[in-house]
Amino acid sequence: SSGINAEYGELEDLRDLQIVNLGNNEFTRLPLVLGCFPLIETLHIFNNRLDELDGEVLIRLFNCRLLNANNNNISHIPPEIRGMRGLQILCLEKNKISVIPPEILSCKEITELHLGNNRITELPRELGYLKSLKKLMIYKNELSEIPDEIGHCQALQVLDISCNNITMFPEGIYHCSLSELHCDENPLLEHLPVLSQNVNDVFYLKELCARMILKSFKDRNSVLRKQATVRPDILNILKDARKCVLCDRSYLYSWLECVHFVDAKAVLKLSNKAGKIPIRACLCSYECFYSENHNYFAVSYPS
Repeated sequence: SSGINAEYGELEDLRDLQIVNLGNNEFTRLPLVLGCFPLIETLHIFNNRLDELDGEVLIRLFNCRLLNANNNNISHIPPEIRGMRGLQILCLEKNKISVIPPEILSCKEITELHLGNNRITELPRELGYLKSLKKLMIYKNELSEIPDEIGHCQALQVLDISCNNITMFPEGIYHCSLSELHCDENPLLEHLPVLSQNVNDVFYLKELCARMILKSFKDRNSVLRKQATVRPDILNILKDARKCVLCDRSYLYSWLECVHFVDAKAVLKLSNKAGKIPIRACLCSYECFYSENHNYFAVSYPS
């Protein structure tokens, strides 16, 4: 604004400023004057007393590639962060953040997200839109699961989810390019098989109809297939269908949640040891579950 320009007129000679280090100070908010320097590429404001990131400032830092605001008292990420289109590295560790806002997904150039030691309870499924993401540090939070969409982050090389409440990994983990996985101090499911009673499959009519239509999609001459493909409402319902990891048959609403245990270093080709980890797998029926020659276990939680 003109007021800012007047107050900081003597800083005109610094308009080409690219690196700003305000770390280890007593700032309680982002200095508004930062918005006068649109060429800033690196901003360090770690170890201060910030309660928030001023959106009025962030939206002007469209050339900023690295923002380091570790070790403050920041409780939320403002929606204006969407204006930081060139952001590549975001460091907000050791704050009080509980939610990752959807606007951060507009920063499609992000390669590193450092969000450890916060209060985050959920990773948004839209995280998969960050195709350039290589490092996700989200240790010491309150996560109970990792969305399967993390598999869309195929460039992801380092994942640190230590000290959370994770019990198993999603199938999507196979599609990442992980070289490092840190998952210690989570209540991961253990490989402790127990006997269970045989259970017969009972499906609702809606599920039976969905499976019948999904099966018809494999037959190009099927009348049912031809009728379904011209019904947008039906296609919209069936878009969430998934396939059984054993028989490859499709299901929609009903499945059996299972898990299998893999040597993370060998199977995911990690450079570090992560031991055996449980990876979620869904079977379409008890019929599949009771079939022979597979290593999937139904999930049992202590009562």
